Amino acid sequence: MRAIGLLFLSVLLGCTGDQVSSRSYKGHENDVDANNLVGAYPSLVGTRLDDCQTCHSGRVVEGKLAGSSCDHCHDLLLQGAGQDTLGTLNTFGRDYLAAGRSVRALERIEEDDSDGDGYRNEEELLAGRYPGSELSQPGQLMAPLLTVSLEELKMLPLHSQLLLVNATQQASDDYVTYTGVRVRDLLAAYGIDLTGATGITVVAPDGYMKSLPIEDVETPFPQPLFHAGLDTGTLGAECGFVRYPETLPPALADGSPIPGEQWLMLAWEREGELLDPSTLDATDGRIVGEGPLRLVVPQRNPGRPDRGSTVSPSGCEDGFDFREDADHNGGSMVRGVIAIRIDPMPAGVEEFDHMNGGWAYVDAGELILYGHGVR
Repeated sequence: MRAIGLLFLSVLLGCTGDQVSSRSYKGHENDVDANNLVGAYPSLVGTRLDDCQTCHSGRVVEGKLAGSSCDHCHDLLLQGAGQDTLGTLNTFGRDYLAAGRSVRALERIEEDDSDGDGYRNEEELLAGRYPGSELSQPGQLMAPLLTVSLEELKMLPLHSQLLLVNATQQASDDYVTYTGVRVRDLLAAYGIDLTGATGITVVAPDGYMKSLPIEDVETPFPQPLFHAGLDTGTLGAECGFVRYPETLPPALADGSPIPGEQWLMLAWEREGELLDPSTLDATDGRIVGEGPLRLVVPQRNPGRPDRGSTVSPSGCEDGFDFREDADHNGGSMVRGVIAIRIDPMPAGVEEFDHMNGGWAYVDAGELILYGHGVR
């Protein structure tokens, strides 16, 4: 319920002084709109409705949720001025805005049925359902969930792989060895039948979502070649751009295949050390850190490293500047994974509220599995 139009940050919206809303998306927990909601409905403090998505919609691509409400607004604002963030408001959010955007406004629209699903706004709010979504209704079943702890994950068959993490914008690319579990083994261990599954969607605590086809889960990725000698020690500080681990497989030379199979995996170690827990950088809204769980995505189209788009052209004239057609897999490697949705979602059930308490899953080292095949 926060980011109305371009007044996205709480410092622009204005705050009530004392924090009332207790479970809101970090960075917007004091927003006046959140406090209006819990002021009108005190029983909602700390519930799943105490969040942006009560008034904002997520990003939908081809009929499937592809980003949370916060993710939706952030994406538009990062694209620059002139983007229609008002367009992220759902029907309830638009009614609230039109009624005056206050506690009194919520009272004015409590008898309305903003989403047209046959239930009054007040009725839905008190039942813990979203009054701006016809897919959320009183009495509706929630998606079945499996909760897996980090300790339980570590009991599954371990998988380690060295791979190139090719970044789009960052100045450096990395060769890294991650250790964790193959996503295929994880889903099999918890009895999730992938018959009829179209893919998975991996969810981060800030609402970022990455969808991958089922083929990426069930089959290994192509074997890549190793590219040596692109570090600062070899090319100098101005042209070196690849970071290599201290230890590499024996006899691994430039142009030779990287040993072992490359799989889509969920990792908790990087070079033998536990991943740093993810946190939210309040200055730019981005995730800092990788863990405790990170989705590791190998290159589907293996290639050599290239410099980031922000440092190209470099003037080094060595053929390693940014290439649009390169497989920049670094952007697909979700940090701080809290949930994996197996697509498609079963009909008639409500989506898991990953934005409510998402950071609590990071703190607890827990993973949620839900969607197709989850009972």
